[in-house]
Amino acid sequence: MSNQKFNINLLSIQWLDNFDDPDDRCAHGKILVIIDNEVVADNSDEPNDWWTLSAASLHLLRTLERNHTKTSPVAPCLIPGEGHHIDHQEDSPIVHIETVYPIVKGVNWWVTHSDKEVHLDTASGNSITVPFEVYKQQILSFVDKVEAFYKRSKPKNLPNIKYDRDAYIKFWAEWKKMRETWN
Repeated sequence: MSNQKFNINLLSIQWLDNFDDPDDRCAHGKILVIIDNEVVADNSDEPNDWWTLSAASLHLLRTLERNHTKTSPVAPCLIPGEGHHIDHQEDSPIVHIETVYPIVKGVNWWVTHSDKEVHLDTASGNSITVPFEVYKQQILSFVDKVEAFYKRSKPKNLPNIKYDRDAYIKFWAEWKKMRETWN
């Protein structure tokens, strides 16, 4: 375990059923998130609980530019338990990833930027402030590991339905634009 106040560890990553299907466009995995020695997210003990790491990556990238608060979230939760469908508006480059469940299943903490620091609040009420550079490094390290998984996997087929195809293209365009911003 790191002695940093904020740490994201990618424990494992795979495609659904551990099969690299060109039609499976959602990376799943195990993750450990620690904020000030509090374990905020850990699905390592759940053998059949594979959280959606592609959606988590996009959500976390958004927190590099924007606050993630209860009243103005970047997504329903930062680390969704399961992605189901990507929604989008025709005139917007931003996508929304729905979950399979009737209620949002996943992990949240709140992110507020102030000058060159990031304030993190956990659901249990724990609160810390870390330098933006520390926060950014953790997010980008995680995102780059997820993207490397995509790069070493089979190319993914675009969805046949235009709405879904456009959403998937927007998902990756938003990801790449934000990632390039933080090079």
